[in-house]
Amino acid sequence: MHTLAQPQEGPCITIALATHRTHPDNQQDAILLKNLINEAEDRLLKNNDRRSVDKLLKNLHAIEPQIDNRLNDFGLYVFVSADTTEFVRTMWPPAENKVYIDQEFALRDIIKAYNRSEDYYILHLSQSGVQLYESLNDRIYDEVKSNGFPYRDNPHYLTDRQAKSDPKKVDNQIKEFLNTVDKSMVAVHALHPLEIIVASTRENFDYLLEVADQPQIYSGHFTIDAGRADIHYLSDKAWPVVKDLQKARRAAAIDELMAGISSGKVLTDMQEIYQAAREGRGELLLVKSDYSQPIDITSRGSNSCRTLLYPALTTIS
Repeated sequence: MHTLAQPQEGPCITIALATHRTHPDNQQDAILLKNLINEAEDRLLKNNDRRSVDKLLKNLHAIEPQIDNRLNDFGLYVFVSADTTEFVRTMWPPAENKVYIDQEFALRDIIKAYNRSEDYYILHLSQSGVQLYESLNDRIYDEVKSNGFPYRDNPHYLTDRQAKSDPKKVDNQIKEFLNTVDKSMVAVHALHPLEIIVASTRENFDYLLEVADQPQIYSGHFTIDAGRADIHYLSDKAWPVVKDLQKARRAAAIDELMAGISSGKVLTDMQEIYQAAREGRGELLLVKSDYSQPIDITSRGSNSCRTLLYPALTTIS
C-alpha cells in the first residue's frame, strides 16, 4: 500500500469491484472485471491518443489473466499505471463497482475500510469440542488449525458411571480440559494478538476465566443456544460484542483527551498535529469519522513531504 501511495507517472487506473468467495458466484467476477477493464480502456482513449498510453493499456490487459477468481475474497482492487500492475484482494467489498482514472491511485476507500475494520478471534466452546475462528467485522473468514485447535474431545463425557454422579468430578474434568484449551489460546494469542470473544455457556466461560493463565486476553463473551454452531450464527452473535468494545475504547480515548486539555497537552491545529507526529510527540489522534481532506504538498527547507491532513485532537506526550 505504501508503494501505491508514492507519486506515479499518470494516468493511473484504479478498479474496485465486489467479488465472491464461492462457486458458482465467483464466475460472475471474471465477467465484471472484464467489463470494468473495457470501460477503463474506453475512458482512457477518449482523453488520450493510443500511442501515449500504449504501455498503460498493455499493463491493463496483462493483469486480467493473473487474477484467479477462484481465490477471490469479498473485494478486489486493481491498480495499473505505466510502471505498476498490482491487485489486492480484501475482506471489505467496495461501496460500488467503479473505475477511477486520475494522476494517482484511488486508495481512500480501501484505507478507510482497513482502518475501520476489526480483526478478532471467536473461541467456540461446546459439548462437541472447541473451535477457534478468525473474524473480520461481521464475518468469520478462517478457522485456526494449529496449537491443538480444533479440539474434538467432549469435556463433559465421563466413561465412569459413578463419576458422572459426582458433580465435583465433572467440574474438575471440565476445568482441566479448559485449562488445556487456555494454554493453546495463549500460544495462538502470543503469535497474533487479537481480541478474543468466547462463545459458550456462562458457566463454562466462568470456568475458563478461573483456570486461565492470562484471563485478561478474553475480551468478551456471549451465550450460545444449544445445537447452534454454524459460523453465520457465531459471527452474528459476536459482532455486537466487538462493536461494544470499540465503543468503549472510543469513549476511553475521548476521556483521555479531555483530561489533557487543562494541562495544555492537546493540539487542534492541523499543522501543529502534523509537526508533533513527525517529531514523535504524538500519543493519541482522534479523527471525525466522516471527515476527509485532500492531500497537500508542503515544503520545509530542503525536505518535501506529502501530507494528508485531518482536523483532529491529539494529546502530546
